[in-house]
Amino acid sequence: MKKLFITMAFVAAGLFASAQGLFVGGSLGFATQGGKDVYKVNGVETTTDAPKIFVFAVNPEIGLMFSDNMGAGIEFGFGFGKGKLENGGVTTTVKTTNWKIAPYFRYVFAEPGDFRFYADAKVSLSGDKPKTTTEVSGLSTTVDGAKTFELGAGIVPGMQFYVSDNFLIDAKLNILSLGYSMTKVTSKDVNTDGDEYVVKTNEFGFGINEPTDLSIGFIYTF
Repeated sequence: MKKLFITMAFVAAGLFASAQGLFVGGSLGFATQGGKDVYKVNGVETTTDAPKIFVFAVNPEIGLMFSDNMGAGIEFGFGFGKGKLENGGVTTTVKTTNWKIAPYFRYVFAEPGDFRFYADAKVSLSGDKPKTTTEVSGLSTTVDGAKTFELGAGIVPGMQFYVSDNFLIDAKLNILSLGYSMTKVTSKDVNTDGDEYVVKTNEFGFGINEPTDLSIGFIYTF
């Protein structure tokens, strides 16, 4: 076992020594939403408050280029969302946390000028877990929502622009990604003794279950 660890250490050291460059980066984002919903029926308008929604997400990334056009890396993701609606003295709050781990192999197929075009063969594991809190007259009740787990694999194209020798803007074209995903949703029946219900779906196609068509981040190379 000791010899195996020593051999692995030498192999890892050799890969880092021969690599063209270690890179780190990622993206950070947040969004807010709110306002009022206006309905008009027979000339009579009715106005209600729309849910106030806040979403925050951070997606760090680290990788290593083994040659001019081949490399590997891994993305991590963590997000938090909160939605709040007040209606008729009842306050409903939904909080959601989500995570993602996505290792990938990268192939760079063109570098015209200050641009670099690549494709990632990626495997992605992700999940989220919501909680709903209802408050009436100072009394609150919290219920766990359906948990979602997703396993996906596919090819995601992207491009980078060199701002400097070490700093790049990175854009992934999720709408063009081709892949497969399996989604598992687990929920509990609050009217029974906590019976679980599991629903599994399988999908194959372009842009499978991506939250945005285009994601933009930054990369620093060493």
